[in-house]
Amino acid sequence: MRDTAVLVIGLLTAINLLQYKYLESTWSRNFALYNSVLLTLLTIFMAVGLLLLVSGVPRLAANRPRKLILFLAGVILASASISGLLVLRQGSLSGLTLGLTALAGLVLIIVGQFEAGTKDALGIFLATIGMALVTLVPVHEAFGVFAFGDLWAAPNLAMMAGGAALACIGIIVVQGAGEPGGRPLASYGLWLVGVMALFLVPFHEAAEINSNNVYGSVDQTLLATGAIAIAAGAALFLRKLWQEREFVRLVRAGDDRYAAGDHDRALEHYDLALSLNPEYAEAWVHRGSALERRGRLEAAQKSLERALELEPDDHLALSTLSAVFRRAGNPGKALALATRACEIEPGSEVAWLNRANALADLKRPEEALEAFERTLELAPSYGKAWYNKGVVLMLQGRCGEAADCFDEVLGLAPGDERALGMRERCYAELDAKDTGG
Repeated sequence: MRDTAVLVIGLLTAINLLQYKYLESTWSRNFALYNSVLLTLLTIFMAVGLLLLVSGVPRLAANRPRKLILFLAGVILASASISGLLVLRQGSLSGLTLGLTALAGLVLIIVGQFEAGTKDALGIFLATIGMALVTLVPVHEAFGVFAFGDLWAAPNLAMMAGGAALACIGIIVVQGAGEPGGRPLASYGLWLVGVMALFLVPFHEAAEINSNNVYGSVDQTLLATGAIAIAAGAALFLRKLWQEREFVRLVRAGDDRYAAGDHDRALEHYDLALSLNPEYAEAWVHRGSALERRGRLEAAQKSLERALELEPDDHLALSTLSAVFRRAGNPGKALALATRACEIEPGSEVAWLNRANALADLKRPEEALEAFERTLELAPSYGKAWYNKGVVLMLQGRCGEAADCFDEVLGLAPGDERALGMRERCYAELDAKDTGG
């Protein structure tokens, strides 16, 4: 939803290019009013963009509280700086400093919204420096700090060109040649750059910075910059849509192969899907399940732990990881994970089964049988639960009840050789008891 809103707002912003190009002459007799209208529209677009960033606060609070601290720090810094500019309404070095701190606050807001690894942090740093250099040109001229009196002065041109180059390099680094972690930040970053470029066109006229009451060559350059940035943001968004559809297709194909018992092919599909979107916890869970079925326990553990990094309360990941630790010979850890899964999702028959299995391994049969009962209340046709319950009952010497459990398994899967064998053992022990009696 957020990406769709950004695309729509970006396209609405781009429509202003038509106003700049074709409606300027219509407003030629009241140029100040025309600038005010455009400034109002663009300010609304930027405000909505910040609201879109703010909408991520609940997700940050739930999953990444340390990121929330950065986000709130950015909001406070940007708000204080902009308020200071509005109150002081003066140039000089203090005004320039407040403008730069406001930009730093915006960067903290964006960094607080998105995960940033080492490479992403480098890209954000370069893009920030670049945007700061570009922004300094009109700002230092407006505030009269080391002013050259002309935007076309060689130092100003050097700052704008160097800043634009650094910003582009930073965005490319963050984007990471198609790596999913950078796509959202790159898309929003390009869009915001485009809006800022368009905003400067009426702003410099309204603020009477090199104003001539017409849109000249500098304005046309800013218009082109804004159009390119918005188009690039839209292109990233459309590519993201394609990759998301491809991701869903690959995960579904992997699930189909998993259901068919072809775990190797399922893993191939999950790996391809995760190469497109490594931040999707459910795909890591499915991959971990397939690895567990293949007996690759260490790889399965890493896959499931990655899922829990992304979604700490994913009960399916906890349940599957419990099964991995049980197979690895650590029933204590398996019990802890399964118990937590049951607490998070009391209606999960898989979590209850894994808890029952761990209790059985820990030689706590009565508690295990209670957990099996809970499992079968939730899923009466769960063959594995009937079988494992039968094994525990048999070890307790309760062969008649155990035989009933294996009968349930055979009713669900006639010809199950394991259940047939265990039922025969139950009957043999019952016959032996009868004979001995």
